[in-house]
Amino acid sequence: MSKRIKLKFKKILKKAEFVHADLEYHEELLTDAKSGFNEAFLERLNSMSRRERKHWKRHLNKLNNQRAKDLLREAEKAAKEDEEAADMPGGQALEKSKEVFVDTATGREFSLNDEEITDDDEDGKSGVIKKLYRKIASMTHPDKLIASSLSPGEIERKEQAFIKAKEAYERENWYSLYSIASELGITPDDIEEKHIEWIEEDIRLAMGRISKIGQLFTWVWYVSDEEQRKQIIDQYLKQVYDWEWKY
Repeated sequence: MSKRIKLKFKKILKKAEFVHADLEYHEELLTDAKSGFNEAFLERLNSMSRRERKHWKRHLNKLNNQRAKDLLREAEKAAKEDEEAADMPGGQALEKSKEVFVDTATGREFSLNDEEITDDDEDGKSGVIKKLYRKIASMTHPDKLIASSLSPGEIERKEQAFIKAKEAYERENWYSLYSIASELGITPDDIEEKHIEWIEEDIRLAMGRISKIGQLFTWVWYVSDEEQRKQIIDQYLKQVYDWEWKY
C-alpha cells in the first residue's frame, strides 16, 4: 500500500465513521418519531367533531373501496405475469446441486468454502464482500457459538457482530463489514484504490438514506415545535388521505 493510498484510506474512514454515526442517530430516533407521530395522528382523529368524523368515515370508506379494487387489479396482473414467465423457456428455477451454508436469519445461501467463488468475481465488490462476510460468519454465527467455551458476554458481542455483518452484507456495505472484521481481529485484503471507491459509494448511500429520513412526515414532525406539528398532521391528512376539513 502506497503512502498516498494509506493516507487517503485513513481520511475516508473518518468520514465514513461520521456519516454512519449520523445514519445510526437518525435510524434510532426514527422509531421514537414514528411512535410519537402515530399518537399525534390518533389524537387528531379523536379530536374530530361529530360532523367532521361523520364525513371522515364516509371519505375513508370510499378510499378503502378504491384501494381494494386497485390491489385486486395489481394481484391479478402479477398472477398473469407469473403464469407467462412459467410458460417461457428457462422459466423453471434450477435446482442447486452443491451443499451450501444457510443463513437462518435471512434465508440467504452461501458456502463457507472460498473455492466456490469464481475467478471472475472474487476481486469484484460482490466477491470481496462475500468472502469477508464468510470470514465474519465463521466466527460469529450463532450455530458456531453454541458449542464454544466463550463467556456469555463474548457470545452476545459476537452475535451482535453477526447481525450487523448480515445487514451490511445485505446492503453490500463494504465499509461496515471492514469495521466489523477489524474489531474481530480479521485481517482484510490489502487496501487498494477500489476499496476507497467502495467506501465513497457507501458514504453516498448512507447520506441518501439520511436525506430520505429527513424528508419523512414522521421525522419533520419529530423535529418541529408544537404549533408546526399540528400543521404537519393536517398536511399528512391532505397528502395521504386527500382530506381537508373546511367547515
